[in-house]
Amino acid sequence: MESQLFAAQPIYDRAGSIFARELLYRHESGATALDVGDTAATSELLHNLCAGVIEQSTFFDNPICINVSTEFLESGSFLPIKPEHVIVELVERIEPTPHLVRAVRNWVDAGFRFALDDFEFKSSWFPLLELASIIKVDIEQTTFTEVKLQRSKLRELPALWLAERIEDEITYQDFYDAGFDLFQGFFLGRPEIIHGKRVPAGLTEFAAVLTHTFREDPDYTAIADLLMKDPMLVLNLLRIANSPYYGVSKRIESVLEVILLIGLEAFRKWVLLMMLLRLGNVAQVRIVLVRALMCQHMAEAQGLDKKGSEQVFLVGLLSGTQQMLGVEKEAFLAQVRMTASIEQAILRHGGEAGSILRTVEQIESAFYTTHGGDLHTSAIALMNQSQREAEMLLRQVKQGA
Repeated sequence: MESQLFAAQPIYDRAGSIFARELLYRHESGATALDVGDTAATSELLHNLCAGVIEQSTFFDNPICINVSTEFLESGSFLPIKPEHVIVELVERIEPTPHLVRAVRNWVDAGFRFALDDFEFKSSWFPLLELASIIKVDIEQTTFTEVKLQRSKLRELPALWLAERIEDEITYQDFYDAGFDLFQGFFLGRPEIIHGKRVPAGLTEFAAVLTHTFREDPDYTAIADLLMKDPMLVLNLLRIANSPYYGVSKRIESVLEVILLIGLEAFRKWVLLMMLLRLGNVAQVRIVLVRALMCQHMAEAQGLDKKGSEQVFLVGLLSGTQQMLGVEKEAFLAQVRMTASIEQAILRHGGEAGSILRTVEQIESAFYTTHGGDLHTSAIALMNQSQREAEMLLRQVKQGA
């Protein structure tokens, strides 16, 4: 189901071409950015922009302008977008403290461009003028005469000047004749609601972990560094690895030790299970886990080696993202760098893994619709074995948590 991700209003240059689009926070409940707070609005908008599946195919043809909260600016983090694709807007309600100015300078040094939004020519904002690429003037807050005077005083600045809230042709022509570079307002284009599929919060992080963990030659140190950003996940992994389930005599104290002592295959399963249970529906995770285990057992029965059977397990598990996470397979795989063979197996039942997945799905369908009445006894035994193993794995996850 499509959702409102945000709104986007075009910004035009003097030639009448779209120069950029400003992203505006929108929520289907009607809540505004002021209602939820700058930091929450920034986080949600960024998540929807970077992780959402947007249906408008031409949306990313131009740079986007986005408001960023003071907390985010000063955090030392940067936007997860290439600097050339974004313009950061500093809204008038931000307090330009020396700390903020230093933070903005760091962003500029990293290649990001800034726009001073609703600029009112207050002296407290002057330290940011030399760092700005765009000066946005709210023409409803400042007279045309004052705007021309201030622009003349600041004519040595390399920044582009943008007239905001252009509501009619006469106003547009006045600012065009005054030499403004950019124009925005209802006369030129109203905000357009951008629709798409909302990806559950946490899915982006899950995709990053999955991408690193299931690489052909995984970098254990990189995986450990990534997981250390999720202390609860690390704690649960350590509890599981130290449990009697593995009978490890040495106390495990780091993620690297978890990987080395319990083995990569087991580590992958635990990470997958814990993150899926956190993000998804437990009952649905159980059903899909059974499918994945059946795929793995069938792969082993057909003579696939350990690596091959691990991949078939992954194919079975990721085939159920719609049930577990409410995210279609195509949308999820767009977030994860899986090999072409794994993608083909999941999306088109391609290759040996895809053939196994199709067979398991047929068994699964018959088992749940006819209670196994039409199945061979070996298929029923495979289902029952996988169900027992799934319960054991889920119970162990629960004990670890």
